[in-house]
Amino acid sequence: MIRTVPTVSGEAGSSPVTAVFGVAMFLFFLLFASQVLLHLYATSIVTSAAFTTATRVAAEDVGCGPGGATADQIARDRLGGYGRRAELVVACTIDGEDTVVTIQAPSPARGLSTIGYGLSLDGIERTARVRTEEFQA
Repeated sequence: MIRTVPTVSGEAGSSPVTAVFGVAMFLFFLLFASQVLLHLYATSIVTSAAFTTATRVAAEDVGCGPGGATADQIARDRLGGYGRRAELVVACTIDGEDTVVTIQAPSPARGLSTIGYGLSLDGIERTARVRTEEFQA
């Protein structure tokens, strides 16, 4: 007596619905990863601009200007096209021996604000504190 072993078809369980679902999940995770990378890049750039602005204001004795106009211009120049397009809020204060610059900017990763609702991923706020340099004779 010959025993037959049931064979499993190579295409069993596959359908266009599962293929479409798999492609959709792949595209969703690709979009999510690109939005996270864009947000991290923007956060890094805003952090760098805040530190550079604080350093220049503290070292060059330009002060914060009326309403932080000088610090605002330095930060916008440092951020380039993103600084010209985005609605930035630049706050500059000279607190005793320290110069404090805070930059608030919207995140360019618009997809994260809908995906990460409540995680405060829709904006970037960075503060840099640098000692004010004074010439001593």
